[in-house]
Amino acid sequence: MSLWEKTQRLQGDALDQLRNVYTQCFPIEVRHYCAQWIEEQPWEGVDTYNNQHEKMATGLLKNLLKEVENKAKHVSPTDFVTKMKLEEAMAYLREHYGRSPLNFVQITRNMLETEKHLVELAEHPGNITDASAPSTKTGPNGPLMQQFELLQRATKTTDSDLNILQHEQESFVILYQEKYQIEEALARQAGTPSEPRLRQRKEQVDQNLSQKANSILEKRMHLAKKHLDSIQNLEKVQNVVLNEHLMSWRRNQQLSGNGVPFFNNLDQIQQWCEMLGDVILQNRQQLQRVESLRTQLPIPMEPQQDLLPSLNAKITALLSSLVTSTFIVERQPPQVMKVSNKFSCSVRLLVGNKLNVHLTPPKVAGTIISEAQANALIKGDKSAITNSAGVIVNNNGLMEYNQAAKQLVVNFRNMALKTVKRSERKKHQEAVTEEKFCLLFQSKFNVANEMTFQVWTLSLPVVVIVHGSQEAQATAVIMWDNAFAELGRVPFEVPKEVLWKALAEQLNFKFKSQIGTGLCEEHLRFLAAKLLGRKEDTMEDLSNVKVSRAKFHKENLIERKFTFWEWFYDAMKLVKDHLQDLWNNGCIHGFLAKQTAQDWLLQKAPGTFLLRFSDSILGGVTIAWIRQDSESEIREVLSIQPYTSKDFQIRSCATRIRDLAVNLEFLYPDIPRDQAFSKYYTATEPQKLTGPNDYVASDLHTTIPIFGAGGGSGRSRSVTPFSIQSPHSPGESVQDPRSVMSQHSEMNAAANDMDFTDTNSPENMERWLNDESLHESLSSFEPPTDAAISQNELYNILYPGPNPGAYNLPSH
Repeated sequence: MSLWEKTQRLQGDALDQLRNVYTQCFPIEVRHYCAQWIEEQPWEGVDTYNNQHEKMATGLLKNLLKEVENKAKHVSPTDFVTKMKLEEAMAYLREHYGRSPLNFVQITRNMLETEKHLVELAEHPGNITDASAPSTKTGPNGPLMQQFELLQRATKTTDSDLNILQHEQESFVILYQEKYQIEEALARQAGTPSEPRLRQRKEQVDQNLSQKANSILEKRMHLAKKHLDSIQNLEKVQNVVLNEHLMSWRRNQQLSGNGVPFFNNLDQIQQWCEMLGDVILQNRQQLQRVESLRTQLPIPMEPQQDLLPSLNAKITALLSSLVTSTFIVERQPPQVMKVSNKFSCSVRLLVGNKLNVHLTPPKVAGTIISEAQANALIKGDKSAITNSAGVIVNNNGLMEYNQAAKQLVVNFRNMALKTVKRSERKKHQEAVTEEKFCLLFQSKFNVANEMTFQVWTLSLPVVVIVHGSQEAQATAVIMWDNAFAELGRVPFEVPKEVLWKALAEQLNFKFKSQIGTGLCEEHLRFLAAKLLGRKEDTMEDLSNVKVSRAKFHKENLIERKFTFWEWFYDAMKLVKDHLQDLWNNGCIHGFLAKQTAQDWLLQKAPGTFLLRFSDSILGGVTIAWIRQDSESEIREVLSIQPYTSKDFQIRSCATRIRDLAVNLEFLYPDIPRDQAFSKYYTATEPQKLTGPNDYVASDLHTTIPIFGAGGGSGRSRSVTPFSIQSPHSPGESVQDPRSVMSQHSEMNAAANDMDFTDTNSPENMERWLNDESLHESLSSFEPPTDAAISQNELYNILYPGPNPGAYNLPSH
C-alpha cells in the first residue's frame, strides 16, 4: 500500500494536521493525482542548501508540472471541476516555486516526512515518542516527558487557583460596595428605627471583608509559592533541554565535521523548546494577571513575603535564556573557507513558531570575526565586534517560516568571503592556517509586542585560506578542534596533547566518511608507529600513549620533509579521487610497513602482490610483488616506483595492474588478479583510422624492464615502470614489452618530472642522461639475444637529431 493510500485513512487530529500542510504549501490535488510519481522521486538526493543542486530541483519541478499537465489532459470531459483544479495547481506551483526550485524540493520532502510521521503514529501509537503527547513516558526521553507533564499539570493548577482567587477578589469588591451602600444608608437614616439594623449589617460586612482580605492575601501567598515551585522546576527542565540535549546536539554537529555519524534530533529538541516556551508564557501571563489583581485590590504584606517581583524576574530570565539559546546555526559554513569561494549555511530559531516571531519575520546579518573578538563577545564585551575581521557579501537574509515543518529559518545560499584581516601576531609568528575565525549571526525581534530580543550566535571555527596548498594544514587544525574542543571552552582553545586512542578514533571516522570503509586495527597500529617514530613490533600498549598537536601536523616525520598529517591526508585524497572502489572492496592494504609487506610476500607464491602507500612520496601508492628467477630460483620482493594522482589521471590503477599481468598474478594472500580487479579494468575499444591523413591509433600500456636475478634470496628493491605508447593497427593490443621497446616509442618514467616535449633540446637530453634512477632501471635491462637493436640505437630512435649517434649511454 502506498504512503498516500495510508495517509488518506488518517482521522481526527492527524487529519487536521495534514489538512494544514496542504492548505498552506502544496496543492492537495497534485498530491492525489500524482501520488505514485511523487513517492518515486529522489527527493533526498537534492541538497537544498547547495546551489549546484538547483538544476536537479528545477528538473523535478518541471517533470511534476508535465505529470500534472498529462493528468489534466486525461481527465474525463465531464469532470470539468477536477481539470480546473489541476490547472490552478499548475499555476500555483509555477508562481510560488518557479524561481525557487530548491524551496519546492524542501517543501515536498517535509510534506512526505510529515505524512510518514502521522501514519506511523496512527499505526504504532505506543512505539513512537511524540513530543506533542506529554503523556508518553517510555523510551530514553521518558523522564523528561514526565517532567513536562508535571509542569503542564502544575500550570493548569495555578491557573485554576488564579481563577478562584480572581472570583474571591470580585466577591470582595461586591461586598465592599455593599458596605459603601450601608454607610450611605446610615448617613441618611440616622436616628430612625432602621439604624440599629443597618449598623448590625455593617458589622457583619466589615467582619466578612476582613476575613475575605485575609483569605485573599493567604491565597496570593500560596499561589506565589506554587508559581515559585513551577518556575524552579521549569528551570531544571530547561537546563536539561538546553544544556544537555541542545548542547549535545551542538557537540555532535561539530564532531560530524570529522565524519562522526550524526543523529540529527533537532526537530525533537525544537518540540521540547516549544513546550518550554508554552509553559513559560502561560506562567508569565498568570503572573501578569496576579499583578493586575493586586493593582485592583492592594492588600499590604511584609516585603519579605512578597515573591511577585522575583517571580517576574525569574520567568523573564527563563524566557530570555530560551530565546537566545535557541538561535542556532543549523547548517554550518565550510570550516576550511577559501577567499572568494561561494558557500552556504542556515540559521534557525527553534521557538520562532511558538512565540509568533514568524508573523513579523526578523532579518539576520552575518559577519566574520576573529578568535579574540569571539572571546571578548563571550565575556560580554559587545564593543569588540564593532569592526568585523573581513568582508562577506550576500550576508543579510530574512527568516522564512516553513508551514509544513513549522521551522523559522534563514538560508544563506550565496555567501562569499571577499577579504580577511589577519592579526599581526599570526602574520609574523605563525602560519595563517593556525588562525581561527568564526561567523557571527545577529538578529533583533519582538516577542508578545512587549519584549525586544537582540540575539546572536557563533558558527564553528573556520580557517581561511587563499590557496589550495594550504588546505591540508587547515584541515588538520579544524579536525583537531572538532575532535577535542571542550564544552564551555574559551574560544577557540584546544588541548596541546591527547591520547592516541582518541586521535585514532577520529582518524578512522575521517577516513571512513571520505572513503566509505574505515581503518582496521592493523592500519591504526601502523599509523601509530609512523606518528610516534617506532617499529610496530616494539610498541607496547598504546592505551595511555599521548600525542601532541605539534607532532600530529606541525613537526616533520623522522627523515622526511613532511608531517604525519600531510602524509595521511594525501593518502586519503589519493584513495578518494582514484582508488575508492578498490579500497572499499579490500583490494588495497594501504597502511602497511615496507618490511611487513616483504615478510608477507616472501611466504607466498611468485607473482603474489599487494598495494601499500609509499612511505617517502606524498600521495603515492606502490605495488610490491614476489618474484622468483626461473634459473637460479632466487626470490626477491620488488616494489614499483609509487604511482600518484597524476599517473592515475592518465591510466587507472586496475588497468595498470592488468598491463603487468606477466608479473602480477595473485592479490595477497591468494586471490587471482582478474577476480579482484577485472570489473575495474578500462575497456579498450578498437580504434578506426581517422582524419585526413589516416593516422594510426595508439594505446598506452605500463611495462616493467626485465631484471636479472639480482642479489641474494629475500632481497627487496624498487623498480621504475614505463608507460609505453606504441603505434599499432586498430584493435591490436601490445603484449610483448620487448617488442614495444624495439619500435619508435615514447617512454615516460614515473619517477621523473621532466618535460620531454622538446625532443631536440640538449638541456632535456642532458637532464635525462644524468638521471641516476633512470640509469639504474635501464642498466638492468637485458635485451634478448635475438633483439636487433642496441641501447645506443634505442636512444637515437627515441630522440632523433641532426647527428645520429651523437648521444651515447654513460657508462656505469
